[in-house]
Amino acid sequence: MMLEINDLEVHYGAVRAVRGVSLVAAAGRVALVLGANGAGKSSTLRTAAGFLHGESGSIVVDGEEMRGKRAHAMVRRGVVLVPEGRKIFAPLTVEENLRLGGYRASRRDVSRAIGEVYEQFPILGERRKGMAGLLSGGEQQMLAFGRALMSKPRVMLMDEPSMGLAPSIVQTVMDGARSIADSGVAVLMVEQNAEAALRIADDVSVMTRGSITWTGVAAEASLHAVHAVLGDTALE
Repeated sequence: MMLEINDLEVHYGAVRAVRGVSLVAAAGRVALVLGANGAGKSSTLRTAAGFLHGESGSIVVDGEEMRGKRAHAMVRRGVVLVPEGRKIFAPLTVEENLRLGGYRASRRDVSRAIGEVYEQFPILGERRKGMAGLLSGGEQQMLAFGRALMSKPRVMLMDEPSMGLAPSIVQTVMDGARSIADSGVAVLMVEQNAEAALRIADDVSVMTRGSITWTGVAAEASLHAVHAVLGDTALE
């Protein structure tokens, strides 16, 4: 499975938010996009997920052009967004949140998928009957991952998964993202926390003012070089 974004342009009225961005996410790999606030990272993900319309460029999923398709069509094609801020349903239980993620599946398939999520994230199994709003920030992020997994995605788009989390929890969440990629899913993640995200990434792109300014493998991504491009926000 592969997601290819080529020469993507996204505008908000007269504002050009994304300028000719090209990215690739392949099965079993974490493709990381680093950048400061306002760099265009979230706009890129939301366009790839079908929530925004790109003015030009292409979004290709396993050879099929998908730019302009709406979010529900992207989910059917196996592309799912884990949004910034997690967006869980706080009054519902953990299990009810997961069932919402599997709304398209049969009852048998939903039960099987829930079991798989609990295997991958045991803490969710322990909290299954508890209200989602009472989970810690890290547990809520695991729930957001689990809810996305319920639709059996082949590409998972992760928007700032470490945002708002205590430093002691950030690496646990990053390890969860890594385990999703290791299960065969293509992960495209945008992040500001370079230090934590680089530990689990395979491929890295740096985004500045709507454009990709550097691309390479994580092993070659010097934290000092990233810091020079992004400033202090890269090390938060």
